[in-house]
Amino acid sequence: MGKLFFKLVIFTCLCVTNIFAQEKPEIIPYNLEAALKTVLNNHKTILATKSDIKAAELRVKQSKGGFFPSLDVTANWGHENIIKYGPGNNTQLNARDATAKLTQTITDFGLTKSTVKTSKLSLKQTKATETQIKNDILLRAITAYLRVIQSRESVRYAIQSVANIKKQTELEDAAVSAGGGLTSDVLQAKTQLAGAQARLIQFEGVLAASRHEFEYVFGSFPENLNSLSLLKSVFDKLPKTIEEAEESTMKNNPTLLAARINEDIGKEAINTAKSNLYPTLKGIISHSEKQDFGGIVGFKRETSAKVDFAYPLNLSLSEYAGKDAAVESYLATSTRIRDQEDMIMQMLRTTWDGLKTAQQNAQFLTNQARISGEFLELARKERQAGNRTLLDVLGGETALINAQADAIAAKIEVLINSYTLLSLMGGLSIDSIEIVEKE
Repeated sequence: MGKLFFKLVIFTCLCVTNIFAQEKPEIIPYNLEAALKTVLNNHKTILATKSDIKAAELRVKQSKGGFFPSLDVTANWGHENIIKYGPGNNTQLNARDATAKLTQTITDFGLTKSTVKTSKLSLKQTKATETQIKNDILLRAITAYLRVIQSRESVRYAIQSVANIKKQTELEDAAVSAGGGLTSDVLQAKTQLAGAQARLIQFEGVLAASRHEFEYVFGSFPENLNSLSLLKSVFDKLPKTIEEAEESTMKNNPTLLAARINEDIGKEAINTAKSNLYPTLKGIISHSEKQDFGGIVGFKRETSAKVDFAYPLNLSLSEYAGKDAAVESYLATSTRIRDQEDMIMQMLRTTWDGLKTAQQNAQFLTNQARISGEFLELARKERQAGNRTLLDVLGGETALINAQADAIAAKIEVLINSYTLLSLMGGLSIDSIEIVEKE
């Protein structure tokens, strides 16, 4: 009997252990690094930009064609009927001819060179645009990731609050049934419960919206929300002063880098327009063979080598208007870029101030949540002792859930502002993103 009892105890312990193990399955952390790499390789806007780069590379190759000779081959075959008025015989022949012409530009006074340079600048701009888009997508992905965590925590706090208030409501209801409570207390509890349930629905709606944004950026959503961990701060990667941040942003901001290349393209457009004011010299070698062609019976061979001079100048001098238009377009582009620089600087300063404010706010709200938790715990004990009203306890519940939601929102805001600041300075990359390891 003793051995049987011992085996029964061992079996029970194993069963209990197995139950707890099933209740708390191991959570596999979400592989954010792999997910971000997938986003940067497969997001539709980035795939479209890769196609733009290939197209720009082909346009560079196309523009270089002006440096090479062109070969024109023509051939004709048909019936030719020539009626001559005057001396000579009329002819009716099956005319055939074939011509091969080789043309090489000797000089176009920089037009081809300017065209090639413009196409190379366009390629450079397309690559800079890809960098800019990757930077924007990466920041958007980080923001979506953090917003999901914020919504998850708010929902978790709201669920806990609903459960606590529901429990308090049941206790008050039981007290009334036993003749030792107040009906008004039960109504107060039910009122607070309805408010807590409304907040839960509100937070769940925010979580649903965060989920949609996450799915758009990442292409999928994690099965277990608890697998998402907070990100480490990047304060060590940020400059100490706003002046250093401004200098880094002016030098490395992806949007400004792409815009400045557009300014260079506008400047080169002026050189292209100027080249149109000059003639073109071409060397032409031509060879043709004809049979019964042009009223001449028999075979004929022609070979020529010449220099061709062309100066297509419109008598309204529209070419000069084109050059002046290119200058004005460049000035307009340059002015817009200066405005863009001012706008980026304004965004930087706003984000810098927002980060400082968010840091201070997070500190105070975290402290407020801690104090609210301590107050609620004491209020419950004092309620049991009869020294607190139910309204005090329920008010403490509401204050705690609001404080907890505000605290996590403030922490997330600090992280988003810091990553946004890093993005504006052109320093955001997958390597700069680290997960907070769970203990």
